[in-house]
Amino acid sequence: MSGETCTQSSSRGNQAAAGAFIADGSPMQPHGDVIQPLFQAFRLAVHDDQQRAEAHQLAPAIIQFNPRARRAAASGAAETSDRRVQALQKWRLKRVVDYVDRHIASRITLLDLAAVAGLSRMHFASQFRAATGLRPHEFLLRARVRRAEELMQDPAMTLLEIALAVGFQTQAHFTTVFKRFTGCTPRHRRLMGPAPARIRPEPQLTDHL
Repeated sequence: MSGETCTQSSSRGNQAAAGAFIADGSPMQPHGDVIQPLFQAFRLAVHDDQQRAEAHQLAPAIIQFNPRARRAAASGAAETSDRRVQALQKWRLKRVVDYVDRHIASRITLLDLAAVAGLSRMHFASQFRAATGLRPHEFLLRARVRRAEELMQDPAMTLLEIALAVGFQTQAHFTTVFKRFTGCTPRHRRLMGPAPARIRPEPQLTDHL
């Protein structure tokens, strides 16, 4: 992490701490007389643009003494960190999507997808969601349901055969997931006859491929 990034994160944490004990222009009463001067100085500084630098120097001392300020500072730093999650690169995303298409009938784990992308499980999961808006497992289930709808156009295949062909271990699990994403059971869907697939790739996903 660069020095600039650390400074920005610290600044946001200090601002969050200020919000913890200054609301609507009124400072929260400190516990004890030891940090009263710090609170007074900080209150004046945050309302004076020329003294904001001094305010940020005082913030760590206030945070140390005040639990509420500590929680606010930690929350502000975490919020900044969350916004820095990098989206999965297009070439990595394409490799993952192609892998799922080729192995749709097999058991696919998060570790498998992370390995295809060349990342750890934790980094892959967060970057995949940042790029697509979906968790990897949800994307996988959607892909299985989409393929199932395609196979339903073949009247020679039974629903059990379709379930196994798209990676479900049992027809019951297939039915549960299919209904979750389409609103109807596989049997009902097949009785409806040929129709456009109900499950489509998420816009965020297609935009990144």
